[in-house]
Amino acid sequence: MKKCMTLAYISILIGSALAGCTQDNPDNPGNAVSDSKAIMFAPNTVYTRSGDITSSNLDKFQVYAYTETGTNPTLFMDNVTVSRTSSNTWAYSPLEYWPTVPVDFFAFAPAGNWAGAHGPFGTLTPYTDYPGDTDLVYAVSRDNTGNTNGQNAQVILNFRHALSKVCINLSSSDENIEVKVSNVVMVNILTDGIFHFPSLSTSPLSTDTNSVCSWTDLKSNATYIFHTSQTPSERITLTTTPTDMSEIGHKMGGAKYMIPQELPYHSSSSDRDSYLAVMCSIYDTKSGLQLWPNENTPPSNTVPGSTFKDGILEFPLSTSEFSGWQPGHYYIYNVTINSNPDMGAINFGMPTVEGFVNVETTYQ
Repeated sequence: MKKCMTLAYISILIGSALAGCTQDNPDNPGNAVSDSKAIMFAPNTVYTRSGDITSSNLDKFQVYAYTETGTNPTLFMDNVTVSRTSSNTWAYSPLEYWPTVPVDFFAFAPAGNWAGAHGPFGTLTPYTDYPGDTDLVYAVSRDNTGNTNGQNAQVILNFRHALSKVCINLSSSDENIEVKVSNVVMVNILTDGIFHFPSLSTSPLSTDTNSVCSWTDLKSNATYIFHTSQTPSERITLTTTPTDMSEIGHKMGGAKYMIPQELPYHSSSSDRDSYLAVMCSIYDTKSGLQLWPNENTPPSNTVPGSTFKDGILEFPLSTSEFSGWQPGHYYIYNVTINSNPDMGAINFGMPTVEGFVNVETTYQ
């Protein structure tokens, strides 16, 4: 059954989807002279239906800033919350002013304390991703000196996605069968890791690998649920039109935001294999009789005690194109489930016709 299922994928880079905001704060002639050297920020964000953080919906972010990062990093701003105001500008307190030395800024959203007490130059506490329903973005802007020739020089931050976004589409193109799906999960996904800001600024469209975040010390395997059925009405009947498991109408639906990681399959450690598991049953369209699983189904594809007498199909998350997920990439797994010889379909082979048996009688 596994070999005849088809698994396609689409990998889309969305690392630059959250571009730096081009909206500047207006000059304020009423500011005192000292305010002309105040550090101001210019970004944007908020949550869409799918949970993505975008440049149009960012409402707040956290900032660490350092001076003398090349020799003796000195903390300048310590986990400061920068928030969008009702007038669509960005504010924080207490207000900081440009020092005489360059400043490096490190920012992330959603706002929180996950980055640890000392920010990017200290020991970062582990980031826990489960259940994978929250996007995470980051930005780095280095060697900022302010604008001594104008008021309120702004720090322009270009945010990038730190996680990998994953969705699943299921379909069936065989009109002779009906596929009913009970559960869809991804198995053996690592949920905890240490996030590291990149060494270079996250400039828009930069392809330098040093401007992309990294993750280390990944651990804690878990199963991510895309759909689960507790009653017959919650089962999904597949059609030729792919069913997007990220649709909110499906129980436990929604795109998942996973920590970027390798996706081993048939590895030396079998308990670390990462795969997509679809629990389903397959029926004959005309008679309604269940075709799969059946008595010929291997034990590895059966689910003892299943409420709906389902079997299970496994698909590797790694493919010939990639062996792991990368930060800022959107992975869509398109799975088509059709008929298969293991299903026990009744087929006819090449017929034969016996010749006549010669019975010859002779009369004299």
